[in-house]
Amino acid sequence: MPRLTLALGTIALTLASQATLAQDTPDGKWHGGLSVSGALASGNSSSRTLAANADASVATAEDKLSLYGIANYGRNKNAGVDTTTADLLRLGGRYDFNLGPQWFSFGGAEGETNKAGGVRDRYSLNGGAGYHLVKDDANSWDVFSGLGYTATRLTDGSEANGAQVLFGEESSHKISETTTLKQRLVYYPGGGDLGNRATFDAGLATQIIAGWTLNAGLSSRYTGHVPAGTKKTDNLLTVGFGYKF
Repeated sequence: MPRLTLALGTIALTLASQATLAQDTPDGKWHGGLSVSGALASGNSSSRTLAANADASVATAEDKLSLYGIANYGRNKNAGVDTTTADLLRLGGRYDFNLGPQWFSFGGAEGETNKAGGVRDRYSLNGGAGYHLVKDDANSWDVFSGLGYTATRLTDGSEANGAQVLFGEESSHKISETTTLKQRLVYYPGGGDLGNRATFDAGLATQIIAGWTLNAGLSSRYTGHVPAGTKKTDNLLTVGFGYKF
């Protein structure tokens, strides 16, 4: 069974919407924010969880630059034994350049560490092209594909480096005047030691008063090649409050 970390907004400090909910308004201005939520429990056993998301993007009619980051830390103590259940940190960015009304090119970079998930560090560079299937005021849906290079060091000391193809899709939907949904799925088929990888991110933001929103987010990662005894899938579910601008 995949590991599931649930971080409820019991200790929620959110300055903006979930990381996957940065605005794509082509006004040449930066939009984005920071979301922090956590949970603390004590008694026969104790645990603490902290999840943070951050993003920023600036878009014009010609191009778009997006930056993002996600962190998840979890610690559990039972019968005097401390166990780290999560220690994920991921930072990345992507630059899109419109080639016409429908086609665009992109280049991106990402760095990650997830020792609880068996990854000491992973770095990747990629580039490719995409197509706007739907693009209007209420909905957008893009598909894209490209080629990149990935370098990975696992916690068991093994390494996996090489070229890797990627296929992906992402969409945003203005469900109502107050609710926005975004999702993104990317699949990295890999041969040899790299193995297959897949990432999925989704976020829902509902405005409750003025700029304040109620947010829910899901981040799921699958890694085909992990150290022995490590689960291949990690999921992070967050619920909290935010401020959208």
